Amino acid sequence: MTSELTSLAYQLYGRQMILPELGQKGQEKLSAATVAVIGAGGLGSPALLYLAGAGLGRIIVIDDDTVETSNLHRQVVHSYARVGASKADSAAQTLRELNPLVAVEAVKERLTDANAEKLLAGVDVLVDGSDNFPTRYTASRAAAALGIPHVWGAILGFDAQMSVFWAGQGPVYEDLYPAEPEPGSVPNCATAGVIGALAGVIGTAMAMETIKLLTGIGRPLMGEVGYYSGLTGRWEYIPLVASSTRATPASASGADWEPATAEPDQYGMEVTWADITGSAYFEGVPLIDVREPHEHRALAVPGSFNLPLSLIRQAASDTSLQPAVDTVLPSHRGRYALYCAAGVRSLEALNLLTAAGFSDLYSVEGGIDAWLKTQG
Repeated sequence: MTSELTSLAYQLYGRQMILPELGQKGQEKLSAATVAVIGAGGLGSPALLYLAGAGLGRIIVIDDDTVETSNLHRQVVHSYARVGASKADSAAQTLRELNPLVAVEAVKERLTDANAEKLLAGVDVLVDGSDNFPTRYTASRAAAALGIPHVWGAILGFDAQMSVFWAGQGPVYEDLYPAEPEPGSVPNCATAGVIGALAGVIGTAMAMETIKLLTGIGRPLMGEVGYYSGLTGRWEYIPLVASSTRATPASASGADWEPATAEPDQYGMEVTWADITGSAYFEGVPLIDVREPHEHRALAVPGSFNLPLSLIRQAASDTSLQPAVDTVLPSHRGRYALYCAAGVRSLEALNLLTAAGFSDLYSVEGGIDAWLKTQG
């Protein structure tokens, strides 16, 4: 399809063209664009469907695998009747049936350093829905070499991550995960499981980022990693900066991606009040006062919650007290900042809570003594 819109195009895309942010000019940009999607699987399926529905001019589907029954719960671009067929061919057929104006190319190969330049010639945005680390690193290198945006996502269980990488404009995948893990060292969906609807959430969001990049509307998710929990329905955003301060991957954590940390070169277990008040990463993070109740009643940081260290110590040996802890810290994966009088008890509380299964905890250096100095 050329950038000149046809009468059918107006019928297909009219409901989005009436949006003032998009309009006819934005639609013409979409109709003139070429996007390559790596993987017609869990993430690729919804991304492909919504990109075709949006009216892209050309979509390249890259996948060397076949449709399997066990994957249909999340790979919704395929059908049971196509089990055993090429994923690339199956996806291409569905997209052509959905939108006859989109030119779809099926590439039944795996993206490699050897074929990337040929397969991605003329591509405006690379969407990476792959499920293995070698392909992800290849995609990142290829996008960087071509100077094009790289929309990435990864899912496992009920959790997901997503970001937009763009060499020269912001961080790249290697800024998040500098080193490729050893083969088999990190579980994948086949071994650890995944909820199908999660793929829909992230794949659709990846399509939205692609549309924004192609049309110039909104602000792409660059310089941040979006973390989504299907169990809470909440998104969190973790800052990520380019090569001068790389984000370091944590140890293998039972996922086919590893949880990103927020600027770990800057933040460790201990943070300052300046970090708490001056960083978007800590915006809205609950402050937990681990001093005793009488101390908290006498003087506390406004808005803080009280969870005494004495109770945390008791809960470590008496599981019946755990609900009392959960009342203040309802999420074991939630981000919390702990403080005390001078920073000693908050570190002990952090270590006890971490041992009890909590994560993403921070101890504020200097405690309330340091906070008082910031109020002068």
